[in-house]
Amino acid sequence: MENTDCPICQQTHTKPIFDSTLLKCPECKHGWANLQLDHGFLQTLYAENYFKGEEYADYIADKEILQLNFKKRVGQIAAFHPSMHKALEIGCAYGFFYQTLQQQYPAIHYQGYDISKDAIAYANENFGPHFSDSNFLDSNEKSSFDAIFMWDVIEHLSDPADFLRKAFEVCQPGGMIYLTTGDFGALLPRLQGKKWRMIHPPTHLHYFTKKSIRQILKDAGFEPVFIKYPPVYRSLGLIYYALFILNKKPSRLHQWIYRHIPRAAAIPFNTFDIFFVGAKKIS
Repeated sequence: MENTDCPICQQTHTKPIFDSTLLKCPECKHGWANLQLDHGFLQTLYAENYFKGEEYADYIADKEILQLNFKKRVGQIAAFHPSMHKALEIGCAYGFFYQTLQQQYPAIHYQGYDISKDAIAYANENFGPHFSDSNFLDSNEKSSFDAIFMWDVIEHLSDPADFLRKAFEVCQPGGMIYLTTGDFGALLPRLQGKKWRMIHPPTHLHYFTKKSIRQILKDAGFEPVFIKYPPVYRSLGLIYYALFILNKKPSRLHQWIYRHIPRAAAIPFNTFDIFFVGAKKIS
């Protein structure tokens, strides 16, 4: 532990929770793992295995379901962006969101960043040279983006405030940032405590509440416009994998059942602990 002050509101009287797995702020209720992780460690952490067997059963195999969720988000975003010219995605993974976004905005100018070299290689090979595995914080972006996306990524960042300040720099006045992350203040995590499915440092480092996400966005220069809790389509295979195989010694029966679940099988799921946030750059 090197810095126990709250990274959101700078409260000094924070306390360890869940057997010291995390720290929690009594003021904004933000939770975080106070770990100092360098870029090289993170690149190793988010190598190919992360998407194939560690956090995800098989990210590429779940493309159709991932894009179903992206399509629904884009439909909601279209209400704020009838037209979109330049888009930036931080944490673009294998490029599936870009393909979905392009269907709504065929002439979109897009740039994606991700720390995973394997994911970026796949994205550039399959969707064109719009993706970079360089550190977004070190980028020399000069474009003025009217939309910035961070899907399930802010919780992975050691320094989310730095990323949001950089996003502010490259966002045009009146532009929007859209993100999703877990709601640490929702009912389910309060009931489940350290058993909540999203508590797994060092991949998840930050645990936002409505109060802390609003605060970090405002401090970076963005005014929250909406916070929603839409349902998320989940792969039946991924659900089965998480319940009976991930971090376990699965029986042959569980392995057989998992292999025979159709990849396209999915159900809408809403535990109201994932929020979808839209915020506008304050001119």
